[in-house]
Amino acid sequence: MPVLQYRFGQTNIAKVSGSDELREVLDDPWLESETIVIKPNWVDIDRGSFVDARTLRTLLEALDSRLVVTESLHVARSMNLLKDGMSFIVGGEEVNWRWLLKGAGWRWLIENPGWDWFRGGGHWAQIVKEDKAFLDEHGFTDLFKEFNVEYINTTDEVWNGRNADPAEVKRAVESRFGPVREERLYGMVPQRLYDLRGSTMISLARLKQYATFTLKNIFGMIIDPMRPWWHGLKNSRVSASIVDINKVYRSIFNVYGICASLYETAVANPEGEFQGAYMGRYDIVDGLGLVAFGRDPVSLDRLLLNLTEQISTQAPEVNCAPIELAEEEGLGACDDEALLESKLKVGVWFSPQL
Repeated sequence: MPVLQYRFGQTNIAKVSGSDELREVLDDPWLESETIVIKPNWVDIDRGSFVDARTLRTLLEALDSRLVVTESLHVARSMNLLKDGMSFIVGGEEVNWRWLLKGAGWRWLIENPGWDWFRGGGHWAQIVKEDKAFLDEHGFTDLFKEFNVEYINTTDEVWNGRNADPAEVKRAVESRFGPVREERLYGMVPQRLYDLRGSTMISLARLKQYATFTLKNIFGMIIDPMRPWWHGLKNSRVSASIVDINKVYRSIFNVYGICASLYETAVANPEGEFQGAYMGRYDIVDGLGLVAFGRDPVSLDRLLLNLTEQISTQAPEVNCAPIELAEEEGLGACDDEALLESKLKVGVWFSPQL
C-alpha cells in the first residue's frame, strides 16, 4: 500500500509508520550526500517536546550516508544530575541555572551576554557532564554507537578554540546572502563541521504546541548555553538572529528541513498530565506518524505555521516574523496557493484528538 503523501509547492507532507516508509518518501538527491549532518531539536527534555531517540532512530534507519549529529550545550536540557544546576552569586545573592530560564535571570543574561563566568567557574565542566547524562539517559549514546554516528557539540568545539576561520565563514556567507548583523556568528562554526561543507544538513524539528520549526531549530547552533541576548528584550532581536544563523549554515551546507511528529505528540490540555517548561499543561497522543520535509525551510515552516494555528499555544505572529524576514532576505518563499491547498487536504492531520 503506497504511503499517503502530498506535495505543496516545495514542501512534502506524509503519514508514515516507520523507517521503511520514511525511506520511501525521502527520495531527494540531497539525502544521498556522502555525509549527512543532523541537527535535532534538543532545547529541553519535556516529553513530547524534543526529538527523542525513537524518532532519531527512525531517521537514521532511513538514511544510507555517513551520519553526524550536532547540537550546542543548553541549560534548559542540562539539569539531569543537579536538579537546579550550579549556584553562583548575582548582586550579592545566590542564584542557580534554573534562575536563568525566565524572569530576572533571563533579563540578567540580556544585560550580561558574556559567558566567561560560566566557562571559568566550573559551570562548563558541569554542563558537559549534564550533556553526557542527557545522551546516556535518553538512549542517544547507545544509538550513536549502533549507527556509528559522530556527535559534535558546537559549544565545546568553539570554546576549546576549534572553530573555523571566521574570515572564511564570512566570505562564504556574504558572497551568498550579504552580511549578518552580528559578526560573532562567523566565529561560531566548529572546524569539524566546516570540513564537511557542501554536504547536506538536516534541520530535524518536531511538531509541538509553541510552533517553532526548522528555521528556529537552526537558532540552536548559536553556541551560547542560553540565548536571551539573541532574543533581545521583548524578542526584539530574535527574528534577525534566527535568519542570520540560518544564513551562516545555508552558506556551508545544503540545509534540508524535516519536521516530524511520528510517535508522541503534545496536545494542550489545561488539566493535562504533563507540565512543560514552555508548553504549559498538556497530554500525549501517540502514533500520529506525521512528517513534513523539503529543501526550502522557509516554505516548510510557513506551511506548518498555517496548519498548526489551531493547536499552537503561541500567537502566530511570534513565529511568523522570522519566516517573513527570511523571505525578505532571500532564504526561500511560499505561495498562497500551497497554503490553501495544504489546509484543505491535510489540515485535519494536524488536529490530534485526545
